[in-house]
Amino acid sequence: MNVSRFWFVNETENIPAVWHYCAGIFSLLCLIFGIVANGLVIFVFIKNDVLQRPRNYFLINLAITDFGLLVTNNSMHVISSFNKKWIFGQIGCNFYSVCGGIFGLTSVTTMAAIALTRLIAVNDPLSSLTLSSHSTLSYLVCAWIYGSFWIMPPLIGWNRFVLEGFGTSCTFDYVSKDLWDRSFILILVIGGFFIPFLVIIFAYSFILIKLCQRGRQFPLQNKDNQYLNKQNKTDYFNQLNLPNENQSRQRTKTQLSLSDDGNIIRHIRRTEARATRTALLICTVFCSAWGPYAIMALISVLGFDHLVNVYTTAILGMFTKVAACINPLIYALSLNGFRERICAYVKCIYHCNKQYHDPLLSHSVELNRKSHLNLLDTTFTRKRTQSNL
Repeated sequence: MNVSRFWFVNETENIPAVWHYCAGIFSLLCLIFGIVANGLVIFVFIKNDVLQRPRNYFLINLAITDFGLLVTNNSMHVISSFNKKWIFGQIGCNFYSVCGGIFGLTSVTTMAAIALTRLIAVNDPLSSLTLSSHSTLSYLVCAWIYGSFWIMPPLIGWNRFVLEGFGTSCTFDYVSKDLWDRSFILILVIGGFFIPFLVIIFAYSFILIKLCQRGRQFPLQNKDNQYLNKQNKTDYFNQLNLPNENQSRQRTKTQLSLSDDGNIIRHIRRTEARATRTALLICTVFCSAWGPYAIMALISVLGFDHLVNVYTTAILGMFTKVAACINPLIYALSLNGFRERICAYVKCIYHCNKQYHDPLLSHSVELNRKSHLNLLDTTFTRKRTQSNL
């Protein structure tokens, strides 16, 4: 079955073989690293109850979309690149394009949802404690529906899926001269990418403003606390007629109450600040990877298709897969829970390999593994209890 090509069909026939092989090797490396990294993140989340919080559902949804994008798109692109042509026909082209669109648009929609939840959490630090699993799953279902909606019209005749780049990958036809086709591309880029992108920009801009204002308020709060401490000392000396036992109990109770409240608020704010930085970094990586591709499609629709050629489309198309490989590194390096659990499993794998070569170490390795995992579970449970106070 033949697959429709772009207007630069003659150019794709003359692509040097080295370009196909380089593209195939790059996609293969992304496929291997992304599957291992995202698979490890998903595995760690499933195996550890302490990580299964509603706030982490969004991050796991991103890992699932990244995993799906790499498995469906990169695997087909690798095979076609080493064959130097598309070998899956029109049905395979439709499958490739639909999967790439669903996983990609669902990712950016999920990031918009993350940005909104971060915005709510910054305005109300206690709101993250009331975020339920049911509401979070409802948001994720809406994200999947929203992401899937924009990529389906070509299957019913509004635009079409065609080969792009070196003729070894597929996408929607964004170089068509037909006004009907161009209207779809315009709506797809604006609704599927730029609207969630603007939501992300608005949310994080407001978050940064809020955090800056809060940072300026801390010195004033410290001065107020110092004043209250002095006032408490004055009241203490003015109430010397009270029994010593009652004075001590009242003063201790007041100090503990103020200290506990302050520690809880500071802990919640630090946690929300870390989560906000992680989410912002993920969104930045995604938009940097997908933004140039969306802009390329938009300028082509606006009549600047002479700027589009096989090399730019192929390079930008492969670059969109980079975010799927980088996101797991962000989880592992930025979030304490994921980082510590991933390190624990990596150490277990190392010890298991060592045990295989030296059976005498089997008993001590097993005891160390169990004690280390039990210690981590105890630590996470304590942290979770403190954060839920």
